[in-house]
Amino acid sequence: MASTDNQNSSVFKHFNWRTFVSGGIAGSVAKTLVAPIDRVKILKQVHSKHYAGFGIFESFHRIYQIEGFLALYKGNGAQMVRIFPYAALQFTSYETFKSLNKKLFNHKSNSVINSLACGSLAGITAVSCTYPLDVVRSRLAFQFKGEHVYKGIVDALVKIYSESKSIKSYYRGYLITIMGMVPYAGISFSSFEHIKKFVLKKHVKYLTHRGDHANLTSGSHSYYELTVVGKLLCGACTGIIAQTITYPVDVVRRHMQLSNMISEANTKMGIKDTFKYVYSKYGVVKGLYRGITLNYLRAVPMVSTSFCFYELSKKFFGLKTGEFVKIS
Repeated sequence: MASTDNQNSSVFKHFNWRTFVSGGIAGSVAKTLVAPIDRVKILKQVHSKHYAGFGIFESFHRIYQIEGFLALYKGNGAQMVRIFPYAALQFTSYETFKSLNKKLFNHKSNSVINSLACGSLAGITAVSCTYPLDVVRSRLAFQFKGEHVYKGIVDALVKIYSESKSIKSYYRGYLITIMGMVPYAGISFSSFEHIKKFVLKKHVKYLTHRGDHANLTSGSHSYYELTVVGKLLCGACTGIIAQTITYPVDVVRRHMQLSNMISEANTKMGIKDTFKYVYSKYGVVKGLYRGITLNYLRAVPMVSTSFCFYELSKKFFGLKTGEFVKIS
């Protein structure tokens, strides 16, 4: 018992409320920024009959023309209820796992493999705690004016539960989400961390500057931070890399989440069968990678903004965001 208590206290010792709040703020700002793109992406991914044959910008215009401006943010209420704790848990979990990892493995904690593992575990933690709200948000965003099945978040939660009289209804597509989250979160955190370190190490002009702790030195090393532009560009590269690798999994996940709302889809199909269904019916480009262009438009500003605001929020709360780099 004493050993368990010591382990628990060790975990909580690495928890930082400032990191938690910073993560929540970063996620909320980033998701609100791309909410209209998110809605169009969902409609395109699952081949909504109301937007079949329309391009990306035509879909934006059609939503605005038929449903009004606020329709671009349909489902964003549920998104905000989910995203603050999701992002807060994800960033905090990553920092916590990194601290624990450093304590266990010391200098090896900054390796690519370790950062991938910490990022993946952070993603799994956040998804597991907030997944039901993601299902609700997807259902609300998929609705078309005049064909509303759900009146709001609470109504959606009740009706989704009634589908199978079990909490399993809230976790449909969960396994495929985790399968996508393991590489996505791992690649995202690891990519940003190592791209950031590379840029800082090279003292790239306009992307780095001497930080607020510039008076601190460690031998021949000085403290540098990314500029706002640097944070945004590092985040953009991170988003493109992660999205390209994991996008097909996201498409399959959406099909599984919305299967009961897609007339030609079988609601009982598993991950493998859904992959086969999407591939055989639509192919690779128009199926597994359908909407990838829109997703790039979404990923670049979202991931950039998320990492940028996370670091800005951390700095506001007095946490370090830079690195000691060697002065050449």
